[in-house]
Amino acid sequence: MSADSRLRTYLVRYTPSAPRAILAAGVLLATALLVLGLGPFTPLAHDRAEHALLREGPQAAVDAYGDAARWGLLRRWRAGARYRAANLQARGMDEPGLAISTLRTTLRHGADDPRIEALTLALLAECLEARGRHRPAALRWEQLARLDSDPSEALLAAARAWERARRPDRALLRLAEAGLRCPEQRAEALLSMGRVGLGMGRTDKAYAWYAQALDAQPNPEQANLARLGMAMALDDMGQHEQALAELDEAHGEDRAIDIARARLQRRAAVEQGAR
Repeated sequence: MSADSRLRTYLVRYTPSAPRAILAAGVLLATALLVLGLGPFTPLAHDRAEHALLREGPQAAVDAYGDAARWGLLRRWRAGARYRAANLQARGMDEPGLAISTLRTTLRHGADDPRIEALTLALLAECLEARGRHRPAALRWEQLARLDSDPSEALLAAARAWERARRPDRALLRLAEAGLRCPEQRAEALLSMGRVGLGMGRTDKAYAWYAQALDAQPNPEQANLARLGMAMALDDMGQHEQALAELDEAHGEDRAIDIARARLQRRAAVEQGAR
């Protein structure tokens, strides 16, 4: 048999098994990389990104996390890599717009990890607020509140965002929900409701909310804020003496209380002189 004939016989005999051999070699290589923690698709890819941050700066780390997000074997690994990249974009590079895009990608692809999903929603809401986009930020805080077993902080944050979005009605709803679902936050929620009520010109409602805050076992600072709010509401309703009486019930040194008391006393003196 000639050399050419022997070569053709070899190719015919072994070519069908070549793809299986290549596949097996690939599997062996991937397994070895996984065991050794090498490659962008292993958990140690996050550690390499942290080293890149120390050696080369945030952009290098973001690129490394991007590789991990593209090649990670598990969805939660990919989501974790995207969240860390977005965190660097938002806080290390002061690029909330880039972070928003990365975080939205994380939510679109899913996380398979409630903790990462919660962190992603919170950071996305913060980035949206940093860009002045308060309405979508409020919606993200509300989404987080639905996922969280203790939604008080998310509800209060949603209320603040709605207030900045000039939707005090929505802010009041979220504050009322926070007060009902989280008794330990009731005093703070009622104080915020009183402030929003004053801003809306709903003086009687504001007074009632501040009075309820006093009954919700507030700490001393919150109690003084409640009395200050009640005094402001009473003053708006023309009940200046009652307003001063509320301020006199405040405890300890409080500059805001002292300023309000001095203002009311000057007004009383002017009104008395006018008579």
